[in-house]
Amino acid sequence: MAISLTESVYIGFQDFWTRKLRSLVTIIGIILGTMSIIVILSLVNGMNQETMKWMTERGGLAKITISRNWESKNPLKLPDYFSLKEVLLIKSLVPEVEAFNATIYLRSIFKYGANTTFSRTVGTFSDFEIIEEWSADRGRFIRNFDVTENNNVIVLGNTIKNELFGSKNPIGQTVTVRGQQFTVIGIMKYRFMESNNNLFSDNPFEYMNRTSVIPISTMINKFGQKDAIDEITIRAKSADEAIALKNKLEDIVLNLRRGQDIFNVVSAQEEAKKMQESALMFKIIFFFISSISLIVGGIVIMNIMLASVQERTREIGVRLAIGARRFDIFLQFLIQSVLITFTGGLVGVLLGVSIVKHVGDFLKTSTLVDINMIYIALAVSVGIGLIFGIFPSVKASNLDPVEALRYE
Repeated sequence: MAISLTESVYIGFQDFWTRKLRSLVTIIGIILGTMSIIVILSLVNGMNQETMKWMTERGGLAKITISRNWESKNPLKLPDYFSLKEVLLIKSLVPEVEAFNATIYLRSIFKYGANTTFSRTVGTFSDFEIIEEWSADRGRFIRNFDVTENNNVIVLGNTIKNELFGSKNPIGQTVTVRGQQFTVIGIMKYRFMESNNNLFSDNPFEYMNRTSVIPISTMINKFGQKDAIDEITIRAKSADEAIALKNKLEDIVLNLRRGQDIFNVVSAQEEAKKMQESALMFKIIFFFISSISLIVGGIVIMNIMLASVQERTREIGVRLAIGARRFDIFLQFLIQSVLITFTGGLVGVLLGVSIVKHVGDFLKTSTLVDINMIYIALAVSVGIGLIFGIFPSVKASNLDPVEALRYE
């Protein structure tokens, strides 16, 4: 007499429910394992999403940055900065770009009347607002003629404006920076990005709100920053063109420094790809670490199932005697094993999804639950049931009916 699949599931569930305490102890390892998988993969996904969001907000995947390579040995003692002449040469060699900017950074005390504050001052070209996707909210941004004429004009970051002027309109007013007077021509838009991934500020872009912009030529001439350009940023016309442009820029920069790798040329698209590869590697590593508790749980389940086979030896003998096939007995115990691990996996997923937000808040990082990770966690828990349920199921199906009926 063959046992239907539905009946096998019913018998497995009935045995599971009859021995509630033993079943609960059995599935603890599965619950912890699947819960760990959900939490850890959610943390990795959250960090990946935050980084991609950050890169998108800072100019997207078409952005390329040239900056000092701090790991370079520089045996020839060549300049580890760019002169304005070199910057203009590089610009002339890449006419295909959408935007080109060079940057000099300087930290300064700002004064307006009795008010003072601290700001990062940035000397740039007018393309700065295109590359950073950050423009003036009031007034205007610096223009090419400001750079050509070395104008003493400044565009204030939103926080700097509030600290110096409060609610007063600053456009046309004069601020003093390192003894030099600058006319305020604009106020930058307030930058904000909601994030849990910052230990010191709720807004990772607050440093931009504390940044003020002046023409790069004014920075060079007024503050003695000649031949000290820190960084070049370029925006390709599309993300697809960024890699080829990056390779071209590497050749140009190497030629300027006799083949020495004094500067790094970094493509946002390549960085995003590396980040995704790293995230995948972290997922695999953490997945295997989390799987240890699943394997331990599987071993416990196998031992419990072997004990169950011994307890139900007489029952198995009766079933075989009245016509049950050995495959039916095998399937009955295998289904019971899978049912136990699936239940544990389901509980682990529910617990993992319910606590992942709290874990993210505690660690001050973002989390992202992906439906695929739920499928993976449940599939792994079912796989554990299949793998560790085979041996007890085979043992049960291979029992001799006569010996089984005699078993006390």
